[in-house]
Amino acid sequence: MLTLISFAIIACDNNDDTQNNPQNPADGFQTGNTFYETPNAYICIDQADRDNDNHPDYYTFFFTDGRITDTYGDLGIGFAYAYSTNTTRLVKLQIFESDNPSLTTGPLTAGNTYQVSTGFTPIINGLGVTKAGFSKDSFISYNLQPGTTVYGTENGFDFTGMPEVIGIWHYPGNTPPTITIQTINVDNNNPANSTISVDYSFTDSFGTTFTGHYEGTLGIILD
Repeated sequence: MLTLISFAIIACDNNDDTQNNPQNPADGFQTGNTFYETPNAYICIDQADRDNDNHPDYYTFFFTDGRITDTYGDLGIGFAYAYSTNTTRLVKLQIFESDNPSLTTGPLTAGNTYQVSTGFTPIINGLGVTKAGFSKDSFISYNLQPGTTVYGTENGFDFTGMPEVIGIWHYPGNTPPTITIQTINVDNNNPANSTISVDYSFTDSFGTTFTGHYEGTLGIILD
């Protein structure tokens, strides 16, 4: 069994859109003077443990203006996650145990900064797909268009497959992005009460710098 016992739950979509200050939102990412709000956050936690060290091989953070669910991937439709059709902004930051030695002996911990993957890992993100768009380990994207097939409705949101490639995508450059966990609380008894506060930095392949922040509820998906 993985040692990350506190994460042994599945919470497909337990996020709300509550902001501490709706008139001046702080949950999102910024480049230059442009701010993109992402009021929802999720973390996907690997369960495969391919190196058999009793710790997850990777964690994937998502920050978005839409919702994410793993219901339809679990049903075998072919996508690990589905996205609400109102999704236009999506940040994906994938953290591998191999890049962060502290994860070989313990879980994600408040106060730590973690290196984010800059590449493409076929065993994680799929074989036979273009090494761009959603298949990259990490990215920042906006102006996205939703998929065209609706799989179902949850909590009042229609869910489709991965966002279309149409949109603006930024991929990491030579400097690995980082994510710093300020606080993290996972409530096994009431997953909807799980929370996290993080800051992240991201420099794309053209040298454009993004900074991001999220503080609020945390949706948890076991991969």
